Amino acid sequence: MKLSVSSYNKYLSCPRLYWLEKVEGWVDTTAKPWLAFGSNFGEIMSIADLHGVDEAERNIDAMIEDPFKAAEANYLLRKWELKYKSSPEPVATIDGVSGIEYELALDLSHLVNDRFELIFTGFIDKVFEKEGEIRINERKTTVDPINLKSAYWNRLLFDTQIVAYCWALGLQLGTPVSRVTYEVFRKPNKAVDAKLFAHGTDALEYREKLLNSLSVPVARSAEMVMRKHVFITEDLKEDFLTEFVKVATQIHESKLLGKDMDRPEMEWLRNKNTCDMYRGCVYKPFCGRQSPIEQTDYIVQVKKEDTHI
Repeated sequence: MKLSVSSYNKYLSCPRLYWLEKVEGWVDTTAKPWLAFGSNFGEIMSIADLHGVDEAERNIDAMIEDPFKAAEANYLLRKWELKYKSSPEPVATIDGVSGIEYELALDLSHLVNDRFELIFTGFIDKVFEKEGEIRINERKTTVDPINLKSAYWNRLLFDTQIVAYCWALGLQLGTPVSRVTYEVFRKPNKAVDAKLFAHGTDALEYREKLLNSLSVPVARSAEMVMRKHVFITEDLKEDFLTEFVKVATQIHESKLLGKDMDRPEMEWLRNKNTCDMYRGCVYKPFCGRQSPIEQTDYIVQVKKEDTHI
């Protein structure tokens, strides 16, 4: 069984949602441009890692085939340049493998007494070396304010994903990894910054809208790009490992017994507020029913050859 941090977090949020997506293979195909904007950030900054901000900005159209993504790339790199006027930290090479999108694959079967195969999987945005230490560079996007006094940074101190990556990378390399550099970009919000999205425009108009917005004050925060360094303690790593093995065992036993995973409590049927996922969950109209596929055209079922559960 392969289990990533995102799958682990999804199970904790809602076992039913985990089952629908990771076991049954349901996929939400609804277009969400504000989410696509966020996913582009990591890819674009990886280009800057490889080529430098100036070189990437000069050749962005040649590097990225999608003209709308290229427009966003130009905007993101320009924002980065205005803030830091330099390329990100140099990429590390570990045993001949680039530190960009560094793959983690750890066999943890011994932690469950070999009752089942348990593989921890993941991809780190970037691994770099500084002052003789291996460090992690994590890229994130958010619609929340990201000034250094905001609550956003307090939440990141307990970011399950980065705690897991520090633990796993240290185990994989045989050396402790505890220092993380966060690079956070405040992405356009669909409500506040809807004017930035490409509704009814072509790629050139979209690029112009984005670049023109560079000089416009941001509605929700005075900052758009922020960098911060954090230290992950050994206690946090140990706590994560304990919970990870516990959750993996629960998932395995549910699958072994042929049980459909359901919400811990069914009160949400009578009171939707007891469901933490309700507002943002695409499955909410039919969560308690047999199959959503007959009722909508924006969810499709995909047969997975190697399901990551």
